[in-house]
Amino acid sequence: MTTTAPMDTELKFSERLKDNRFYQHFIQGELKTPSFPDVALKMREAIQQDCEIADIVKIVNLDPVISAKLIQVVNSPLYRTLNPISNCLSAINRLGRKTTRNLVIAFSMKNLIKGENPSIKKLIQHSWLQSIKVSGISYTLAQLTKKVDPEEALLAGLLHNIGVLPILTFADSRPEGTYQPADIDLCINEIHGQIGSIILEKWEFPDNLKQIPLQSADWFTNTTEYLNLNDIVLLAKYHNFLTSPGNTELPLINTLPAFQKLGKQPLTPEMSLQILHDAKQQIAETMSFFSH
Repeated sequence: MTTTAPMDTELKFSERLKDNRFYQHFIQGELKTPSFPDVALKMREAIQQDCEIADIVKIVNLDPVISAKLIQVVNSPLYRTLNPISNCLSAINRLGRKTTRNLVIAFSMKNLIKGENPSIKKLIQHSWLQSIKVSGISYTLAQLTKKVDPEEALLAGLLHNIGVLPILTFADSRPEGTYQPADIDLCINEIHGQIGSIILEKWEFPDNLKQIPLQSADWFTNTTEYLNLNDIVLLAKYHNFLTSPGNTELPLINTLPAFQKLGKQPLTPEMSLQILHDAKQQIAETMSFFSH
């Protein structure tokens, strides 16, 4: 089953959203989408042009923080390298081009997390933390189910909530008191998925990734008969809500199309939290890459 690109879809919103201040800014083009991080752009272009590993190393070394994090990843339990790796060249050779590209994109996302207004900055940081958690759980679930590439699941989890960023960034640019928190919450709940997909389309991501923000906003999204990347992110998002404080109302997990596609995979309503508990160290390791 094919999906319709967000730019070609007529967006349907509730009547109350039409009077929402942030929604008006959105339809008037005032919510600016972030630019694709420079080092990630250079990395993607280099890989598309099939550049030598030495050229890719030079690009990564433009950002010492990202270079250090790649070395941290390759020496982590996620890869269990027999001999410790201490340089970027060896790390990229061990990870491979695709994984390196995905990790560079993921690490460079941290540079987009900014805010001046203390209350808005707190919301931005909270959104980023939730994205990190979903990213870590997505990686773990991809490893368990063996149907989706874990590194791609990690990136998809990190990107699933990116549509929240322009809304909060715009709120941060306005004088305090010119908006109501309820306006922000309503706008996030209703349109962050559409905005996120628009951002990833602008960034020229492949279809399976640019649809993630839109599709993962609906628990009952069902676009394929087989378990796909979005299903993994939805299940990760669900488990993140289960383990987070709050009163979020969730549907029964066995009613989710994503869950029903698991079949005989090692995840049941009874086992899921235990599995995630057992994988807690691995999830924490993944989170540590992006939270510092």
